[in-house]
Amino acid sequence: MLRDGPEAFGPPAWCDTAGMSHNRIPGRRVPAARLDPELKGRLRAAAFHPQLLLAGKAALAAALAWTIALAIPGTPSEYPYYAPLGALLAMYPTVSGTLKLGLQTVVGLTVGIVLAYLAVWAGDPDWITIAFVVGAGVLLGGALRRTAGGGSGIASAGLFVLVIGNENLGYSLGYLVQTLVGVGVGLAVSALIFPPLHLNDAVGQMSQLRRTAARELQQMGQALDEDWEEDDARWAELRDSLSASARNARSALQYADESRKGNVRRRFHPRDVREDYRHVEVLEVVASHTLNITNLLQDALHGTSRERPLPDSVRTPLQSAFTAVGDVLDLWTVEEDDAVMLATAERALRDLGAAAYDASSREVPFGASAAIAMSLHRILQAVTPELRLKDGE
Repeated sequence: MLRDGPEAFGPPAWCDTAGMSHNRIPGRRVPAARLDPELKGRLRAAAFHPQLLLAGKAALAAALAWTIALAIPGTPSEYPYYAPLGALLAMYPTVSGTLKLGLQTVVGLTVGIVLAYLAVWAGDPDWITIAFVVGAGVLLGGALRRTAGGGSGIASAGLFVLVIGNENLGYSLGYLVQTLVGVGVGLAVSALIFPPLHLNDAVGQMSQLRRTAARELQQMGQALDEDWEEDDARWAELRDSLSASARNARSALQYADESRKGNVRRRFHPRDVREDYRHVEVLEVVASHTLNITNLLQDALHGTSRERPLPDSVRTPLQSAFTAVGDVLDLWTVEEDDAVMLATAERALRDLGAAAYDASSREVPFGASAAIAMSLHRILQAVTPELRLKDGE
């Protein structure tokens, strides 16, 4: 089950500021920084910051690649600088990403070398052969985007071989061999040195999406109470916040799933990612209906040229329904007694449905309140299978 994040640690029990000066032991300092769990958590987060970790691993891979490149016998040892370059080009925060970039680098380099030798057959480097290599390299980069990475990698490799190596086969061989060494070192460092698992971030983003949807529903009740105007900036803020949260949850889960591939640490941190994807799909349904409710309420609160304003008789049931369904979302996946809260939400929706029916007429048989009630019902339906109800319900 999802959690809303790590528990907040309070100050240690011994940290009694009122009596600290009286209880201090002479000649002995209290190692507060060492014993403060919150400070330790912040220091650990700083030490293992993704960008800092990536920078350290890239630096280590480049240094190791350079050292190994110097020890390679033969012609390739004359071009050791391509080894750290290969390690740098391949380095990525995840193991699978490093493997993908490494393969794309090698394939792009190989294709570039072939293009350069095709141009060499036409004569010495000049504007025609350079234009051919660059143009063909860019075209092939677009066509082989998945296998060669796209971009200007093929064209750059071909240009280097054409201008610097020309007919020197040793240069091309050294370029390719040392790049392979760098890619291999980069992959080894990525896989063996603190390969990151981004599961906690994905769980946090999913919890954030759930809380954002719950908060927005509860703010709908506030909009009713305060009678927000149609052009109130808060409508757009609510929509933007929920849409951004939904995008972040999906992308964070995809990134977490990618970080598991080829990662030796996944054996020690097992997780059913398929279940997480199902959670995200449910939350995206919730977000979609919540956005629909926001749009409906914005139009119906004061009415439009085609629709009458919400009648007073449905406002109180609407507020109750918003609060009750928002409370269910707040509770979802949290270890609480949710059967009572779910029953309260279902009762509020029945009351809202009855009020919407009573407010209907021959001219307006299906108003905004009924549409909002249906969306709230869909939200409740989406999360109900996840709730741990009593009596096996």
